[in-house]
Amino acid sequence: MTPAYSLSQAEQFERDAQLEDAAMAYAGILSRNPRNTRAQSALEGLRKRLDTQTDPSPVHQAGLEAALAEGRHFEAAESCGALLKTFRESHFLWDFLGRCHLSAGHLDNAATCLNKAAGLNPRAAGTYAAMGRVKTARGELDNAMALFDKALSLSAGCLQAVHGKAEVLIQQGRSRKAAVMLRKAVAQAPDNAGLHFTLAGLLNRQGAAAEAKEHYSRAVRLNPALTEAQYQLGLLLKAEGAFAAALPCFDKVLKANPADDRARTQRLHVLAELCDWKWLPEYSDHRRQLGLRGSGCDPSALMLMEDNPDLLRARAQANAGDLFGAAELNSTPPAGQRPDRLRIGYFFAAGDAASVLEQHGAMLAAHDRTRFDIRAYAIGAGLPDTAAQAFAGLNCGITVLDSGGAGQMAGTVKADRLDAAVDLSGYSGGGALQLFAARLAPLHIAFPGYPGTLGTAAYDYLISDAAACPPGSERYHSEHLLRLAGGFQAAAPAAPSAAPDRAACGLPEASFVFCSFASGSRITPLEFDIWMRLLQGAPDSVLWLRDNGEHAVSNLRRAAAARGTDPDRLIFAPAASRADHRVRLPLADLFLDSFTVNATADARDALAAGVPVLTLPGRQFAARTSASLLHSAGLPELIAENTRDYEAKAAALAPDSNARTALRGKLRSRQQTAALFSPERLARQVERAFDAACERQLQGLAPGHIDLE
Repeated sequence: MTPAYSLSQAEQFERDAQLEDAAMAYAGILSRNPRNTRAQSALEGLRKRLDTQTDPSPVHQAGLEAALAEGRHFEAAESCGALLKTFRESHFLWDFLGRCHLSAGHLDNAATCLNKAAGLNPRAAGTYAAMGRVKTARGELDNAMALFDKALSLSAGCLQAVHGKAEVLIQQGRSRKAAVMLRKAVAQAPDNAGLHFTLAGLLNRQGAAAEAKEHYSRAVRLNPALTEAQYQLGLLLKAEGAFAAALPCFDKVLKANPADDRARTQRLHVLAELCDWKWLPEYSDHRRQLGLRGSGCDPSALMLMEDNPDLLRARAQANAGDLFGAAELNSTPPAGQRPDRLRIGYFFAAGDAASVLEQHGAMLAAHDRTRFDIRAYAIGAGLPDTAAQAFAGLNCGITVLDSGGAGQMAGTVKADRLDAAVDLSGYSGGGALQLFAARLAPLHIAFPGYPGTLGTAAYDYLISDAAACPPGSERYHSEHLLRLAGGFQAAAPAAPSAAPDRAACGLPEASFVFCSFASGSRITPLEFDIWMRLLQGAPDSVLWLRDNGEHAVSNLRRAAAARGTDPDRLIFAPAASRADHRVRLPLADLFLDSFTVNATADARDALAAGVPVLTLPGRQFAARTSASLLHSAGLPELIAENTRDYEAKAAALAPDSNARTALRGKLRSRQQTAALFSPERLARQVERAFDAACERQLQGLAPGHIDLE
């Protein structure tokens, strides 16, 4: 650009009354040619005219605000800085520059600029609200609250202050008051996407998922660039099983930021749930970075994609770093003497209550109350009344921690003076019980609802057994292994009941029925290829699967046809209550397990219902839980050595009615004697584990791997 053209452009800005642009153009010319007298004269005259203006024109202000709203805070700050050379005492520009620094995380610079702005206009409510956000980001919540109150005293309708104060109230555990404030603010400003987003997050934590989904939806309609709202909306849809509806949410996040590993992980998981196997090459393209850069990713989803326990531990550690921060480590001095009753607290996410009762209820009821004081803690909102009553019936009073900040909740638990805190949820819901970042008790123990390492030193022990975590697997876990004798699971035999006839379940009366009730995400082409060959080798057989929705059903039927198998030989069982499902389970002849992540709960139900389970153990904990079940059930012959052995064992049973009858008879016999079928036995083993871990603690020894004989 020639000097003459630049000068002509500056003069045109001046003629068009774009005085700020003209001033910046003249200043640019002088920065390159300080002796340009024409530019000097024009700039001096222009500055005299601008001296009567305190702030840049509304057009420039709107342009700056638009750039900041679009996330271009560095560009906006640079433009603002240029304008400050002309409008040195502009309250708007100092306030705006402070907000730019705040958006960039430069808190010291933000505070300096906002203090300058407050000096220029001490009655600007928005400036005090921005100063409150700086204090919030620094964790100075009381100071932040004072600044928000100052802003509201100047302008009761200052939305920035209402929004900021509500966020502080949430952090302080005063969620109900925050909800009232946010609802009023949303009513006052229904087109404010940020308010809808904050209210949605609060409602979700309070267990009001349907209302939260509505506000996330409003937020993304008002501001499609609000990718975190898209992500959270996708998670809510996924949690309710609306996988096809969740997929576009994660796709939109990835379109805005292809490196968002959280959204990539969720997209892959949703595709897997839909049995859309294009997730496999996509995962292969991203596996080296996935979960190891940027924000942490859900390990319970990542474990489905690859049986690689070393990689899973690294990903879990990255995720735990985000969730737990600097965890409080085991540093409790030895107490010397075991109390008459060890006080044990079992913790779980309130939303997991039903699965916790199904898996652990009988064991909890069987604990020896003369030696153990058993307590239960439900974390978060949404604990059903029926679950609370069920825990009360187990003689382990329940404490619901659904309000207050993390520090307040931890204080409530610490006041109970537990000897050990046991986490029953882990990452099973995609999150984690962040309460365990605080040292709730001398010992923290993970009892796998989530079958894998949590990736943090916040936990001292992980309960397992030698089949699930054999010698040599210690390196896969951040925790020390506490291996129980006889298995870490229990499944009380199903009560005798009249099973429906096969026709009522859409099954042929005389056919051999293979089944697998694993979720869609656990079925991969590796298993499915074997299952299709089994159907082809046993012409009268069928495969009974869980109906995981129309998309998954359609994809599996197409996959069967592509492998030369009649899709009608795949029978899909509609959703049913657990009790009704266990009643129909005996109609199957053989349960076929999935590989990378076993069908743990469904395999446990099958064995309890008297249906043999065939598994192929892998390397990671989640790929070995069914092998643990079968060892504990006294049926090691149903543990295959490799894929050929898995296929051969299944193929041999299909035509051999005598072998099937003998196997069923052996399973029925084992239900009377084997360790798996006795929750009371598991309770005694878990108590031995607590005793052994606490004994080390009392002796002043650090946690270490413990094998119970």
